[in-house]
Amino acid sequence: MTVDHKALIDTLTDILGRSDFRTLGAVFTPDAEIEFPQSGERFRGIDNIRGQFEDYPGHFDGTVRAVDLTDHPPTYALSPSYTVISVGGSELEATATLRVRYPDNSMWWVVLAYETDGQRVRRAKVYFAPDFEPAPWRAKYTLPPSETGTP
Repeated sequence: MTVDHKALIDTLTDILGRSDFRTLGAVFTPDAEIEFPQSGERFRGIDNIRGQFEDYPGHFDGTVRAVDLTDHPPTYALSPSYTVISVGGSELEATATLRVRYPDNSMWWVVLAYETDGQRVRRAKVYFAPDFEPAPWRAKYTLPPSETGTP
């Protein structure tokens, strides 16, 4: 069975954009599990997944917009809160890369590696990383910004 990963992530970004967390069951199975490896947290079951979104301190104002979801070449666009950079996968597994502007105005990268039951996410690992300034000592090895294609 092949999952329409673009549609799945479109649905997730729509739900997040509207803060309509009661409809997360359209994206996650009832017994879904999400893991944040960097903090060691795991959320099992749709109620716990929903709760961690609902209780987030601060609100994401603005819309979530999914852009052209292609891997080659990736397409970039900016939106107020979440921007889907790419989604790629096959069969039941995929990876999505997003840019997120947090309520404190900081920019972060989010990578969501997930497994589905054929329709909805049943297991996911979510990695978060903030933007940071490049190290000056690496400058002589990097491509010029005009060639990197990153926002």
